[in-house]
Amino acid sequence: MKTILPALGAVLLVSACATSTPRAPTMIGDVVDTPLGSVRGETVTENGVTAHIYRGIPYAQPPVGDLRWRAPEPAEAWEGVRDATGWPNRCPQGESSMGAGGPISEDCLYVNVVTAAERSDEARPVMVFFHGGGLTSGTGNSTTYNHPMLPNKGVVVVTVNSRLGPIGYMAHPELSDESRYGSGNYGTLDLRASLQWVEENIEAFGGDPDNVTIFGESGGGTKTISQMATPLSDGLFDAAIVESGSALVSQQRITMLDDAEATGVQLAEALGASSLEDLRALSWQEVIAAGEEIGFRANVVVDGYVIPEPVSTIFANGDQAQVPLIVGANQGERSLQTSVPLMANLHSAAGAPTYVYNFTQLPWGWRQEEGCVAFHGLELTYIFGAVPTGLHSATTQFLAGTGGCTTRVPEHDAQDLWLAERSAEIWASFARDGDPSVPGLVEWPQYSEDDNVYLDIGVPLEVRENVQGSYVRPNVENPRF
Repeated sequence: MKTILPALGAVLLVSACATSTPRAPTMIGDVVDTPLGSVRGETVTENGVTAHIYRGIPYAQPPVGDLRWRAPEPAEAWEGVRDATGWPNRCPQGESSMGAGGPISEDCLYVNVVTAAERSDEARPVMVFFHGGGLTSGTGNSTTYNHPMLPNKGVVVVTVNSRLGPIGYMAHPELSDESRYGSGNYGTLDLRASLQWVEENIEAFGGDPDNVTIFGESGGGTKTISQMATPLSDGLFDAAIVESGSALVSQQRITMLDDAEATGVQLAEALGASSLEDLRALSWQEVIAAGEEIGFRANVVVDGYVIPEPVSTIFANGDQAQVPLIVGANQGERSLQTSVPLMANLHSAAGAPTYVYNFTQLPWGWRQEEGCVAFHGLELTYIFGAVPTGLHSATTQFLAGTGGCTTRVPEHDAQDLWLAERSAEIWASFARDGDPSVPGLVEWPQYSEDDNVYLDIGVPLEVRENVQGSYVRPNVENPRF
């Protein structure tokens, strides 16, 4: 590997060195000492639960200048105590409701860590979250994703910022020649680097580097599948959850290197760039604007190395990571009829434990509206235990209309608070041992194509059959699924 891709080989060498010497247990407070340096976070309390949060910890060097469109390099150590109380930069993207309001910069390869552990030797399961936004927009810097409820169920939560859009997924013949293995999967390699950071550093926050669950929603589901598909992430995680983002396993979602390179050439022409030097000299704003002009669509690229074959082929052959999987969507999403059962069938057929869900809950205010059904992204507020915080987000309000719901902040009740806490318990249970069942709450059976069972996540929690038939069309003319 070192001769093909020195940067990736260097990361692997750092991993081997960083994990070779056991660290003495320490107390966890506002300051945590990691192998790369000390960070100062803060203690937050929401809805009566408290956790420590550390924002903006670098997991790789800033991919700027000559490092643009290259595999991420290992983060450098620092002296003193690094301030980790403010959100890091969002990665370059256009205007959207996804994580709006924070600064944007190519210097964006950072994680946020939330933990309720008191000692570094507690070995809590780790849950690494990849945010949505279609590989084009969004951020891990969210009060919903970094809420203290889920960590209070006994896990350590890590949220990841990675390269997006043409900055993260542009392929080009000259970039492929430069790397000698292909191009276009820089965002995919960032995610892998974040998992290596977890392996090397998470013990300082009370996490267990040998028990890691990756999960993501929408585009974050695509990211999760990319890590299941790439052999470069083998051994870096132990379970996976794909929420409303399972389409990458279908044959309609194949992007071959030649096609991706042709799009990259088109982008370079739109920018008036005749060389890689010209491309790297441009501002990220120019690159994003040109990408929007030509209709650039960020996709995981079949480059023969990072992604060796089409993802649909990898799953059909059972060559993906054989880890326990939760896959599902929300009641108003057509993927319940298509890609959710497809992914569940492929993964369970390979012999890996597979669990399927349909999320049906609506907060009290929307439960009163005729034709309103659980829409894309709504489950995140509950999974992170972030009622009512997540109901106030601009993204939730933007997406509400796609479920036939009024675009306003809905009222919530005790039922919503109950399900939010129970949902967090179920996700944390899965992270502990790959089984989402919670004694006294729910017995969630494994899915198979012959035994088509799924969990309806609502009140009450119910095990049902035939997830394909659970889709309910939202009361809108053009649902966006």
